[in-house]
Amino acid sequence: MSKPDYQHFLSVLEKKEKNPRPTLFEPFINDTLAEQLIWRRGPQLWDTPEHYADTMISLRERTKADVVILDARRFCVSSLSRMLAAAESSLPDGAALVVLCGKKETQRIAETSPAVCAVGGYEECRPHQMPFIRMDHTPEYALEEHADGWYAKGNAAALFHTWQETPLCIVGGLDAAWCATAEPLQIYRSAQKMMAETENCGWMLGSGGEIAAHAYLSLISLLGIYARYH
Repeated sequence: MSKPDYQHFLSVLEKKEKNPRPTLFEPFINDTLAEQLIWRRGPQLWDTPEHYADTMISLRERTKADVVILDARRFCVSSLSRMLAAAESSLPDGAALVVLCGKKETQRIAETSPAVCAVGGYEECRPHQMPFIRMDHTPEYALEEHADGWYAKGNAAALFHTWQETPLCIVGGLDAAWCATAEPLQIYRSAQKMMAETENCGWMLGSGGEIAAHAYLSLISLLGIYARYH
């Protein structure tokens, strides 16, 4: 099992080279499922920016992802510095932060942190100082603004082939709703097929949404295929 490597995450995002190892981008793990994964539960895991950061650090340990994803939209802008400081203090070697931002001020604060390697942007956020994943709008919009990646809710294979010859990386797209109803073997084969077709260059493994709270086995199946090739 390899250690986290945020440089590998960036290499996939920026389409630098083909690689036998995937990288994971699953930013919206349901709180109930997250608690099952980390074997802790309760509102105290989510009630403050510091507690939330600690929870997400623990979640990364269970998912084996290369980065810790923090959704800054969960708290007010003024608390982001506290969240980042808490995360920075316990980041494992080789990992870095990806911060999801919905406001320019949030993005500005995130980009001042030495522990942040990329930003996921909504609404008014735009590519600025560091690698950027457009989390809304369309792939056309993302390409026009020179984003590095576009967060796809579904149709991963078709999107990858459509944008394969451009600088744009397709992020996720296995379809969270489908994952929640699919058999584990179906999820395994779908992810395996995408990894083979993309050679983990220009596509990141992920459902593209939030797998429903009742579908713990579906999430485990997705994380299992990642762990096998990680």
